[in-house]
Amino acid sequence: MAEAISHSLVKALRSVPDFEALDDRTLLRLVGASANLVWPAGGVIFERGSESEALYIVLSGEVSITEPGDGGEVEISRIGPGSSFGELSLLLHTTHTRRARATEPTELMVIPEHSFQDLLASNPDLANHFRHRLEERLPVRGQDPQAI
Repeated sequence: MAEAISHSLVKALRSVPDFEALDDRTLLRLVGASANLVWPAGGVIFERGSESEALYIVLSGEVSITEPGDGGEVEISRIGPGSSFGELSLLLHTTHTRRARATEPTELMVIPEHSFQDLLASNPDLANHFRHRLEERLPVRGQDPQAI
């Protein structure tokens, strides 16, 4: 019996903790709905105040998340391969409250909002996972969880 061949992007998604429990068929649908885009070092992925349009998964490179602070931008976090970002604005249906910028040449899998929402609607466990993540992060952003 021949061993099943898995798409390289399915393998990449399998390494993302948020998506590791999904089956190959679901991951392949997600890959089909996404686009892989490359940003140069210093390239802005999204600005504070811009519309939230996608979930981003770092395939290679690194992304810096910043917000305005005293005398300039303050780095909140750095995100590397196997991590996702942008879900908070998608789940809250708000604009981005922070800026995302590539710190080195970076390849991202970009999952459009409607595909991400479809995925959550068809996978209750994944929806619960992101809901818990949202609840954990709301106090950091000063949001009231009851307002959602």
